[in-house]
Amino acid sequence: MRALLAALLTAATLPVLPASDASKLVADVAGKPARPVVLHFWATWCEACRDEFPSIRREYKLLSLPAVLLDAPEPDPVARAIGEPTWDGTLPATFVFDGNGKLSKSFVGRADPAALAAAVRAVKR
Repeated sequence: MRALLAALLTAATLPVLPASDASKLVADVAGKPARPVVLHFWATWCEACRDEFPSIRREYKLLSLPAVLLDAPEPDPVARAIGEPTWDGTLPATFVFDGNGKLSKSFVGRADPAALAAAVRAVKR
């Protein structure tokens, strides 16, 4: 019960962005000067997401991540904004962008760890 309460309190402090702000996600995270970006969409109710997310955090030794709640009841505007119009909202979904903000690789569903690592290495060059 304590863990659930902590999770709810943490979620309550996250910024909530409207779907119309989805196009700004990559630029906001990339910063100045721009650097490669990985956007990972997941949900607490998604079993595959709950399994995959901790392994991504361990693989890349991420202690903290910028996180937002995206108020997007329909996936279409978000899919178009990030440059993957064929994404139907399936979770988890991970998108790798190069330093220019161009979508380099998409992973819909669970990402193969080796393929994700290769995609991240490819844009770090």
